[in-house]
Amino acid sequence: MDQRSQVEAPIEINPIGDFVGNIPVKLTKEELTELSRINPWLSWLHIGAEWGAIVATIYLCERYWSPILYLLAIAIIGARQHALLILMHDGVHYRLFRNRRLNDCVSEVVLGWPHLVAARSYRKNHIAHHRYLNSEKDPDWKRRQNDPAWVFPKPADDLARLLFRDVSGLNAIVLLRLAASLLSADTVSTGFLVTRYGFYAACLALIVYAGALKGFALYWIIPLFTWLVMIMRVRSIAEHSAIENGDTVYAQTRTTRAAWLERIFLAPKNVNYHLEHHFFPSVPFHRLPKLHALLLSKPGFREGAHLSDSYWGVLRESVGGGSRPATYARRWSKTGAHTKSSQSGKGYAAPEFEWPLFR
Repeated sequence: MDQRSQVEAPIEINPIGDFVGNIPVKLTKEELTELSRINPWLSWLHIGAEWGAIVATIYLCERYWSPILYLLAIAIIGARQHALLILMHDGVHYRLFRNRRLNDCVSEVVLGWPHLVAARSYRKNHIAHHRYLNSEKDPDWKRRQNDPAWVFPKPADDLARLLFRDVSGLNAIVLLRLAASLLSADTVSTGFLVTRYGFYAACLALIVYAGALKGFALYWIIPLFTWLVMIMRVRSIAEHSAIENGDTVYAQTRTTRAAWLERIFLAPKNVNYHLEHHFFPSVPFHRLPKLHALLLSKPGFREGAHLSDSYWGVLRESVGGGSRPATYARRWSKTGAHTKSSQSGKGYAAPEFEWPLFR
């Protein structure tokens, strides 16, 4: 892996997803090499643990059935689906396994396809987003222009209605259209399409044969199009919306200090360290807290980074009377003042879509 663009050396694009621009904080080659090490056994452990948690949740809900327990199961399973997609996102950056063939196979079949996502199509979109963040070449940025859902700040009741439509499943069709648009923007072989849709046909046949169609709808489809949709919205807002840190590269994304409940139900796998991920995408998810702690010791990061206290705090930052023009991601020349946490120079010690999924 070529890491030169992330250390004190000239910019050089590589498939990991380096940002084409000047990163204001640098790591030494030794620091980045250590942080970027891939641990395949840890990848397998996290994949197995998330699928195991889904199976355990279904078992407990069926054994001790109640409407309240089922609602809790929706939140838990939706959050675990989210965790598996975050692991797929690491696979898109080639951070799960050293063997790229294995990395891509697991990213597709085990992590992506069950969530109706093709990892290879998502990679094409996502790497462009990383390289050309919030510019005309960023497909995510272009997709959200002139979309009122991604204009911030917005009145609190508008944001509440938007989140309600997400969690109630009313916005499910938007996700299907957007997932389809990602696939249509990619040139895939006939063999890939036959394999992917053959996978779906085989899974559906097995579900029907086992008489589990109702359970599949209750414990997979409903969480996928309700809780998962809502938490992806909140996470996506946190990553690139309502940020006002001045005319710097720091204005393009934020890091959110997630509380323990938020890490369980909303932002697992250290996905809240999004600024760190954009600066150094070669660092796998399990080392992002260590990267965050290291960056806090570097000149300029603590003062420049947009650090929010929690995801609830992010939503508070996203609401207002709408007296000032805003979009989901301003160009650097249009950003304003620091947030309260940035003004005070406050940093945090490391504790441990709309779609596309991971911006």
